[in-house]
Order: sequence, then C-alpha cells, then structure tokens
Amino acid sequence: MLEKIKTTNLQNGMFVVCSATGMGSLPPDLSNNFISSKEDITAILKLNITEVLIDSSKCAAPRNCFPQTSYSEEILFAREAYNSALGCIQKMYETISRRGPLEISEYQKDVDPMLDSIERNSSASASLTVLARSDRYLFTHSLNTAILSAILGRYMGLSREFVKELSISAMLMNIGQVWLKQEIFSKNGKLSASEFDEIKQHPLSGQSYLTLQNGIPENIVRAVSEHHEKYDGSGYPNGLSGNSISKYARIISICDAYDAMTADRPYREALTPNMAIKHLYSMTNSSFHPRYIENFIKCVGIYPAGCFVKLSDGRYAVVVENTPQAPLLPRVKIVFNSRFKAITPEYVDLSKQHDKSPYTGLEIVECIHPKTFRLELERFLW
Repeated sequence: MLEKIKTTNLQNGMFVVCSATGMGSLPPDLSNNFISSKEDITAILKLNITEVLIDSSKCAAPRNCFPQTSYSEEILFAREAYNSALGCIQKMYETISRRGPLEISEYQKDVDPMLDSIERNSSASASLTVLARSDRYLFTHSLNTAILSAILGRYMGLSREFVKELSISAMLMNIGQVWLKQEIFSKNGKLSASEFDEIKQHPLSGQSYLTLQNGIPENIVRAVSEHHEKYDGSGYPNGLSGNSISKYARIISICDAYDAMTADRPYREALTPNMAIKHLYSMTNSSFHPRYIENFIKCVGIYPAGCFVKLSDGRYAVVVENTPQAPLLPRVKIVFNSRFKAITPEYVDLSKQHDKSPYTGLEIVECIHPKTFRLELERFLW
C-alpha cells in the first residue's frame, strides 16, 4: 500500500518508492529501496524533498517481534535449522548442476526456520558459521554467507521479505562454479592468470542461468552477478563501483569475504574471526562500502560469536554473543581453566561486571586459533 509521508518522519526499514513533491527526484540508490541507516535519511533530507511515497506493505516489521532466547536455549534450534538449510542448498545445486528448472518458491519455506532462529538470537546462528564446518565447502560457504547476510540485513532494517530474498541470493551466489573445473578450487598455491580468468566468469554464468528461469526476482539475479564487484570499481565481472552496485551485493560481498577468511582452504589456514574483522576493515573504501562494513562490525562484534579466547584471569572461553554497546566485552562461555583443563561450562557477560562481581575487570586478552590446541570447538556449543 502506497502512503505519502513527510521526509522528516522517515525511519529505518521503510521502503521508499519515489519523491511525492513533484519537484526533484531521488537518486537511484534511494528510490524503490529500503531505508537502511540514518545516513540514507540524511541524504534524502539534503535534497530538499519534503514528502515521499512509501510502500507500507514492504516496510520492515518491528524489531524483536519474536520472543528473545538465550544462546544456550537457541543453539539446538539453530543447529537444526542450519542442517535443514544445508540440505536445501544441496538440492538446489543438484538441480542447477544439470541445468534443470529452478523453482525458488519450492525452497523458500526451508529458509524460514533459519530466519526465525536469527530473529530470536542471531548469535547462535552466527557461531555456527565459524564452528560448524564440513568438507562440503561450496554448500557450507553459501549457507554461512546467507546467515551472515540475513543478520546484517536485519540489523540494517530490512523487512522479513527482503531478508529472505537476500538469504536466497547468498545461497545462489556461487552457482556458476558448479560448471567449472573443480580442480581449480582444490589447487594448492596461486592460480594462474588463465585459471583466475575462468573463475571470474562464474557470476555471469550464474546470471545467465537465472535469467532463463521463471519467477526469479531481479534483486536475486543482480546479487548473483554483482557479488564480486568492489566499491572502488576494481571488482568483476563488470567493474561496477559505489552505489551502482546493488544493496544485496554490497551486503553479500562483505559476508562472503568474512566467511572465506575464517575457513581453511587448500592454499591457506583460516584466520581467527577477529583477525578477519581487522582485515575487512582495512579494505573499507576499496573493496567495501564504508557504511556497510561499519554496520557489519557493529552487528557481529570485534570478537564475533565462535571466537576462542583467553581471558585476563588465564581461563579460556568461546564467544557466544556480541554486545553492540561494548564490542570488546562480549558474552562468553568459559570452558577451560588456566591450566587448560576442562571445567563445568560457565556463561559470563563481560559487559555486565560490577564492583561486587567475582569477575570485575575480566576481559579478553587474546583470540586463539583452535588448531593451536587441536580443539574441535563445535562440541562446546551445547
């Protein structure tokens, strides 16, 4: 339903269609799109447009409309939803690999449990993207990117409808890879120029396939074709830059890079989540839109869920929840004492210490790669 409102009443999550003043028009980046930050609102106000049309049917639902759960309550549901979505991706890719007809509507219901879990406690799903790895990299990487994209999209005020579309876009981002020589992806060492040129064709291959299918939204097709474009124009396949890159692609590119950095690959070991965050931040204004990378860091934290950390009292813990108001002080699950002996797990919110707390002054002093101690951190999720 279209409604006319004053630009001074714009809020995050509203879907703006166009100017309603008859004078002046919104730039392409802001028309027929959602308001995802205060900067979007400021940009519209600077245009001296007093009223706009919004589509209330597409506006974001109020936040926290789902009952909120603790990490320990949600993790089992998150894992079940994760496995279900992983099976969904595998079925989609089997259809795609034989170039069969892809009916997106058949898979949308499989995404809902994952999105429900993210609404209740996004940290549970976020931790799975780091800890619940498998040897099916193409599938798990697509799913992990979808989860992180949904978390970031929701944080930026996207409606449930758009978050679902965004998630499916991320699941499909690498479909063009299924028709490439698989030995390229398992190669130990640097790719040759011809091999890299071959890989650079996968966004266009995915786009070509999707445009032949019935009922695939344009937002999804653009996200698949543009997820390797870069903010400064140095990406591929078309060298797009800045706001000419679709919002879905801007979100997915960050989440894609982060998940790739935190996964073991044949040519390098995984980075710890906090090192991946630092590396992403260093690419602000080159690879990634500055506002989008800032929002990503805010919603996943300096020490993202899934980090294995050493605390200032010598004990070891797994980060289970980000604290946006205190990004250096997340909620942790302490699992080892200072002698690295397993203990009864204890949850501690590092941001809620006080003078009478036995943990006053407790903080993270180091983020450690689990392989340092040959740990399988997934067993500490439960």
